[in-house]
Amino acid sequence: MKIFRIILLVINILLAIVLLLTTLAPNVAPSRSIIPSLLAFGYLPLLIANAAMVVLWLMMGKWHFIWSAAAIAVRWSFVGLFMQVGGTAKIPDREEHPQMLSVISYNVHGFQGLGGSKSQSDTNARAFLDLVREYNPDILCLQEYSSAKKVRVTDSLILMGYNHHHGSQGKNTKPSGTVVFSKLPITFVKRIDHNMLLVELLHGEQNFRICCVHLDSYALDDTDREEIEQMLHGEMKPESRMLDKVKETILKHETEWEEKLEPIVSESTVPILMVGDFNDIPSSWLYAQVSKHLDDTFCDKGLGLCRTYNGDGFPHFRIDYIFRSKEFQTLSYKRIKTDISDHYPVISSLELAK
Repeated sequence: MKIFRIILLVINILLAIVLLLTTLAPNVAPSRSIIPSLLAFGYLPLLIANAAMVVLWLMMGKWHFIWSAAAIAVRWSFVGLFMQVGGTAKIPDREEHPQMLSVISYNVHGFQGLGGSKSQSDTNARAFLDLVREYNPDILCLQEYSSAKKVRVTDSLILMGYNHHHGSQGKNTKPSGTVVFSKLPITFVKRIDHNMLLVELLHGEQNFRICCVHLDSYALDDTDREEIEQMLHGEMKPESRMLDKVKETILKHETEWEEKLEPIVSESTVPILMVGDFNDIPSSWLYAQVSKHLDDTFCDKGLGLCRTYNGDGFPHFRIDYIFRSKEFQTLSYKRIKTDISDHYPVISSLELAK
């Protein structure tokens, strides 16, 4: 029994140390060291494992629970990035909030559904249009947008009142890639690159901007998912193609933020929203950098444990965001459950101060 407790204590100390090391992820740029960014993906499992250790030691009547308890206390502030209480998903009455506007962010994955099948694009496109009719947002920020086989989604959205639209790719009549559809007038457009779009809109007499983004994807395939399963069962090889892809993507996110997105936020002279598929998790370096400038609407009004990636495998966390500048007040936030895509759409109602 004594040997068992010693082994358990060693495991406990290691789990506590690794959980504490995730503290470095928001503060250490991936280009300086990739290790904290990789450890950040284990934040929730490590938190749960340390909580289990606390319970186990208490059941055994031993003081060793202090190791995990201390680590949890230090890292507890990150829980709110993954789970919230006290928020609301109910969209407020427009008569009570005349300055309100609602925004949906959604990686529609070419309307190919969970399995990535083009044969399902028409069915999913119709379901998407039904979703838009139900929630009736003022603005749609879409990623991986393309036409379905037969359903003319762009034309249907125009008939629904989304008369203003631009895409990071394609022509205005057939936008594709990262696309903004709006019921509000668009007064300025800038294609940042083939996956990022900046537009300025007029809301009453006030201008504001939306930066709609789709950051670099991990592009994991079936072989990579097999490696993930091996890793979960403790069978990961020292050399992993999947880990190389993750490292490369994290480094690209750093470059995309510093060279393309940070200047847009810091130089904006009007209120701004930054929304889209960031392909990165709330405990990451990228999220920390965005949060220095903008607030996360999920943290404002989210409710429960939230994940927005709906596909198999990695990253099975919240990676789609609606960030806001201080001029906006968040009134509601909701993740919409649907299998139209391998992502879930998120909608937020906001009020723009006069």
